[in-house]
Amino acid sequence: MDTRDRQGEPAAASRDAAAAPTWRAALRAECRRPRNIPDALRLAAWAYLGLAIVLPIFRITVGFDALALPFIVAPALAIILWLAPRQDHFRTWLLYAVGIYFFTQLRDAADESSIQASTGYVLHWERWMFGGDTPSAWLQQRIGGANGDPGVLAYYSTFVHWSWFFFPHLTVVGAYFWARPMFFRVAAVMLGIFYTGVIMYFLVPTIPPWLAAEQGDAAGIVRIMRDVGPTLFGQSLWDDLFKLAAEPNPRAAMPSLHFAAAFQMVLIGFLLRSPRLIAAATLYSVSLAFGLMYLGEHYFADILVGGLAALVSFFIVERALGGPGLPFGMPRWRRRRLPHPRPLAHPTIGPAPSLPDIPARPEPQTAPKGP
Repeated sequence: MDTRDRQGEPAAASRDAAAAPTWRAALRAECRRPRNIPDALRLAAWAYLGLAIVLPIFRITVGFDALALPFIVAPALAIILWLAPRQDHFRTWLLYAVGIYFFTQLRDAADESSIQASTGYVLHWERWMFGGDTPSAWLQQRIGGANGDPGVLAYYSTFVHWSWFFFPHLTVVGAYFWARPMFFRVAAVMLGIFYTGVIMYFLVPTIPPWLAAEQGDAAGIVRIMRDVGPTLFGQSLWDDLFKLAAEPNPRAAMPSLHFAAAFQMVLIGFLLRSPRLIAAATLYSVSLAFGLMYLGEHYFADILVGGLAALVSFFIVERALGGPGLPFGMPRWRRRRLPHPRPLAHPTIGPAPSLPDIPARPEPQTAPKGP
């Protein structure tokens, strides 16, 4: 091995990957036989990333502690930011895909933590806030649908709720095709929201309103989605879909990632100064918040904390990327305003005219002094 490589010469694979025209050529350059120590380290990092992707699959069979999974995932995501080629936004796509995969594994693992799940603190706050009742029970009593007879509003709320399973990913895809400069920012904010929720799933596991009612902690709340699903898909197909999508972690009520993912589009709309996007995202967020409480899926407190998670994730990403932030991020009198250059009073076109030659002034002659 060359001595110059040991003295800190940059990895040859890194230089070749940066000069590659496509991400496929960049990956081939990254994964080829190492020429020096930096190349060997990069190849070892790629191997760790592959191991981290495969390891959660063996978590069920091997049975290691679920709390060890976050310590395996965090270095893998950092490796993507360090190694993945940037050609054709491949690094962002890889980061988002692997990040969502790790999120699903962490969300399922949070259900196996030793922390006792509770809902008393949320029910106590909501009963104090809303005069002794919870929003879910109040809405189901006033609107109906809790007696096995879902109406039009129940179907509408269920469809809005189900749309969330596609909405975050369609948001990232839309940013790639129609707002390419915002692609990495939107993907990073979305992942930040998901992982903020996962942290709270481990620290504050909370059961949803419908499950609290089944356990006797609340009254007058049912899971209306159970009545809507079989009428649309049949009982057997609905049972399979329910186990696949709705039962990975029944203790993941706090915060509401449904609302957080929708609310972040409102923030993106303010960042882009797009009134249409702000209006559409606000309408969708309000509809989703109403549907989540009416269907018994989330508390009002979950909605508030979900919006806060979106704000925190958005703020961290904007600060990290040096973005402009929200227009209402600070008081007007504290905003820095760059001075605008004043236009010239008489702009000139072409080279400046030359000045005429001025003859030099002759020096005054003094009379010679006498003896």
